[in-house]
Amino acid sequence: MRQHGRCVIAVCGLVVLGGASAAILVAQDVKVADPTSVVMIVNRDSNDIAFMDIKSRKIVGRTFLGNNVNPHMVMMSPDGRYVVTGGTRANKAYIIDTRTLQLVKTIPVDIAPEHLAFSPDGRWYYQGNPDGDSISVIAMQSLTKIKTIPGFAEPLNVTFTPDGSKAYVGNYGAHWIGVIDVRRHELLKKIQVAEVPGVTKLDPDKYLGEINGISNATITNDGRYLYAADSDLGVVSVVDTRDDRVVRVIRVGAGPWRAYMSHDGKYAVTVNNGDETISIIELTSNRVAATLEAGPEMTGVNFAAGKAFVISAPGFVYAYDMRSLKPAGRIRIGTNIRIETATTDTAEEHIYLAESTNHQVVIINARTHAIERVANVGLFPWGTHIMDSKDNYCH
Repeated sequence: MRQHGRCVIAVCGLVVLGGASAAILVAQDVKVADPTSVVMIVNRDSNDIAFMDIKSRKIVGRTFLGNNVNPHMVMMSPDGRYVVTGGTRANKAYIIDTRTLQLVKTIPVDIAPEHLAFSPDGRWYYQGNPDGDSISVIAMQSLTKIKTIPGFAEPLNVTFTPDGSKAYVGNYGAHWIGVIDVRRHELLKKIQVAEVPGVTKLDPDKYLGEINGISNATITNDGRYLYAADSDLGVVSVVDTRDDRVVRVIRVGAGPWRAYMSHDGKYAVTVNNGDETISIIELTSNRVAATLEAGPEMTGVNFAAGKAFVISAPGFVYAYDMRSLKPAGRIRIGTNIRIETATTDTAEEHIYLAESTNHQVVIINARTHAIERVANVGLFPWGTHIMDSKDNYCH
């Protein structure tokens, strides 16, 4: 590998930097030997990524990104070598070495980067820029931005197909899904998810700024279909990824934020913030199998121990039995607080929830609903991430 134009040779935890005059020996502090052993915590207001050991619950290190960065989402590369995040206020992407927790690269992107994704082979890092209406393409081999893909409308989440040939982009400022040809890094087509009400067509200037469209195109476990919730239209559209055609439109509750896939591949759950319900869609029949009461300002869904855990930002997590499709309890996290999003461990036993008001992570036992609090993780923890978790997402 190369660093700043000098040859770098790693030997037994040491790095030898070869220069023209003399070799310099620098000890490298390996803080994370196993990338699967930590929870990554993105701290918005302290502008850092914290790394918490899953077993000990101790913070093993932090990576400070700089002043006025406001990192939004954190993700680890498929090979566990790098951790990346987008700085919403800085208009930059940040790349961290997982083992040493050193910030190795800062890359200018477009305006207000938020959500991001890696291609399955780890070759590409796609950074969404909602305010720039674009996707920045970063090559992980060279750690450089190679292209900016324009033409989106407030792009939020990016979903790659399992073979990595296409990427689907949810546009929150529109009612279509963008399809990217990953080989050329170009916007290939737009998939209109459903019929748009006529008033929007008649007076686009009036309604354009008020569009609440598609947050995410959620892919099924086999990669065959996408389920895209449209908030304004109150529907989930099913797209066949073979020909990018809408094959079903399912009406759900009011204001659905996005669909979340159960780990067994049987159901998709939408959180409907317009009427404070959830809709559970049975994937074989593409019908709503249950509509259940939930809470306000729902930010995400995690699955563990045969249950779905729905996060309601004002302080509660609602549990639902995914066998009976009935409520299974309500977990009180606190009062006068705000909770954000969470990740689930790979054993599907615990949920790691970011609680931003008190700057802590709340660990929920999925079986018993008991909670454990880890304090002082950073200022305004916005989200969490565990390598290989099936529930890595953001607001």
